[in-house]
Amino acid sequence: MTPDRDRCMWVVAEHAEGRLQPVTYEVLAFAHRVGSVVGCRVLVVVIGDPVRALAEEIVRETGCDVMGLESPGACTYNAETYRGLLTRLYESRPPEYIFLAHTSTGLDVAPSLAVDLGASCITGVSDFKYEEGPVFTRQLCNGKILEDVRPLTGRPAVVTILPGAEDARSRETTTPGSVELYAMEISPARARTVSYTEPPPSSVDLRDAEVIVAAGRGIGAPEHLEMLRELAARFKRSTVAASRPLCDLGWLPLEYQVGMTGQTVSPRLYIACGISGAVQHTMGMKKAGLIVAINSDKNALFFQVAHYCVIADLRTFIPALIEKIREYLKTSGR
Repeated sequence: MTPDRDRCMWVVAEHAEGRLQPVTYEVLAFAHRVGSVVGCRVLVVVIGDPVRALAEEIVRETGCDVMGLESPGACTYNAETYRGLLTRLYESRPPEYIFLAHTSTGLDVAPSLAVDLGASCITGVSDFKYEEGPVFTRQLCNGKILEDVRPLTGRPAVVTILPGAEDARSRETTTPGSVELYAMEISPARARTVSYTEPPPSSVDLRDAEVIVAAGRGIGAPEHLEMLRELAARFKRSTVAASRPLCDLGWLPLEYQVGMTGQTVSPRLYIACGISGAVQHTMGMKKAGLIVAINSDKNALFFQVAHYCVIADLRTFIPALIEKIREYLKTSGR
């Protein structure tokens, strides 16, 4: 559907220390998919002081029109300030949808912004479809349940998009976008950001591995990690990794965690062992070249994203797999 110039949707850009966060382009790609169906054009909103450089970067990369909101209180992220500025802009340029990333920042501001605007609020969205109207899909109960949510008719909708739900594709356009800057002043926020403290750098960078053998709670006991390490050792440039529940149990340090709150990886081979397949994990590894899932539960959600599915007891299958690899390497002289 050709976008109607009188109807629009916003994507609120996420940035820190003068750099756009990559998730902004993922949310923008999602918004374009929705806009092409519902007939709305996409506008990007950047908040800060100053924002011209960030706005011009988005225009160069995407060709989208960008609105920059500059305010003295927006030098660093503040939920109250963002709400105030977005509400002010809404009064003059009301959108039908406002999209944010489902991050600590987006989830912080989205619910209260929706209250201010009298809007629907749909968080943690992973997909979209059109069935006599727009429908957004999100996953519940570690991905075992898919919930379809339809926003209220006649009201705006504030929607947060899961990181990794959409590929951040380059958008070819022959029409360059424009930048509009708005200087706004609002009442000082009742809370202010004092400082940011970066976490200590991880000593483990899973992104360098070509093969990852990942463990989930389904491996049963921490002592079973040893057979996963042995399997990983059969490959060059390999490592073990883990899902969040396993790290929460303390079976592996947090720096080995893959997923939304861990590291994002794209190895040539990803072997998931006893991992249910919750979206919080799969968003961090779904770009792997080849995905193998091993689980005794035939209904494991991971089987929906894996290229090869093995329904078996890990304690039986993995030792047998290690032995087969050992025999192959021996006979091939490798």
